Amino acid sequence: MKLMLILIVGLFFFSLTADSQVTDADLNKIRLVVKEEVEKAVEASEKRMKEYISQEIKSEIRPVNNTITEMDKRLNNIFVLVITLIAFIAAIVGIPQIIIAMQGKNIKEQDQRIESLHKQIENLLQEIQTLKQERIVRP
Repeated sequence: MKLMLILIVGLFFFSLTADSQVTDADLNKIRLVVKEEVEKAVEASEKRMKEYISQEIKSEIRPVNNTITEMDKRLNNIFVLVITLIAFIAAIVGIPQIIIAMQGKNIKEQDQRIESLHKQIENLLQEIQTLKQERIVRP
């Protein structure tokens, strides 16, 4: 370690001072080179960033597409289930209503028959009464 320290101090003593100056043309050349290198670095960085983002987007979109497909299948199954339940409820409610309506129609028809038979009975009773009276009156 001491040896290195002695060598460094010795090099400082032997180093020559530089008496050079940088001209405006040299500065412009340096600026141009730095500008080109910065542009290349920015372009390379942009390219890497675009590739990274596109890969990330693709990796994120794939699961979302799978999720959307699964949800679509679930919604289709739920829709079929709802339609089936509606049909089942309509059958449960509708069939008894149809039976009741048919029975009501049959009862109405039977009431009309009974009413017409009552009228016929009354007519026949009146005829019997008139015949009895004619028979009683004729002797």
